[in-house]
Amino acid sequence: MIAVEFSLKISSMYSIRVPYSYQCARTYPLPAPSTIKGLCANALWRRYGGDPVEHLKEIHRRTIGATARADCPIAVSACTVRIIPMNALIRQFAFTPSITCMIVFEEDSGELPDKVAEALKTAPLYLGDSESLVTCSPPHSSSDVQKVNVGEAVEINTLCPFNLIDQKSIENKPDSRGVVLYMQEDPISDNAILERYLAPLSQKGDTYYPLDKFSFEVSNNCFLVRGQKLTSVFRETSPAESSDKPKRGRKVKSV
Repeated sequence: MIAVEFSLKISSMYSIRVPYSYQCARTYPLPAPSTIKGLCANALWRRYGGDPVEHLKEIHRRTIGATARADCPIAVSACTVRIIPMNALIRQFAFTPSITCMIVFEEDSGELPDKVAEALKTAPLYLGDSESLVTCSPPHSSSDVQKVNVGEAVEINTLCPFNLIDQKSIENKPDSRGVVLYMQEDPISDNAILERYLAPLSQKGDTYYPLDKFSFEVSNNCFLVRGQKLTSVFRETSPAESSDKPKRGRKVKSV
């Protein structure tokens, strides 16, 4: 299992649109796992060519997850980006100087982690909307992985799937609660299924402040992965394998 960690230096405000947000296009303060995978796929395409959709599918198939954290406070604001008669569309934008990301590959990923790390060094990148250009620091690869069993305590500093957290273990820890965000793990699904994530942030008005860390007991067997700056937990089953299982959704009536 190999984790590729990299920092994004952000040149301007960015907008990572929350799926299904209507009239006001809301933005995530941190990139969702699907956004990080998309950024890596875009880097591969620009560096090596080929089909960008196939790059994205391969990354999703070969990873067990992706995560991020902010190094500084994140400011969020909104502006009108387009006016249609009788309808004004509002879009949120956010800004912070840098965001550190991590994407974790399975053991049998071959050269893919090295190719992604090489592509991130040289490819022009953007975060969310295509106008928000970013530059990437030299990626760092790590294989510091620890198996964690149900009920064991961990301490992390990144986005975490909420279903890995034993909620009772954080009820009496105000500093460990963070902000709940509904995000997409699968970047190639036709129907975006949003899952709850706990972000290491505290919100005051329109500003998010990063938490140094938070601790909890895990509710499922998982892996604890440590990089240079980031420490996070990931489920044992890859998101690609999980997406193959049937999920509850809306019933479609046949006409």
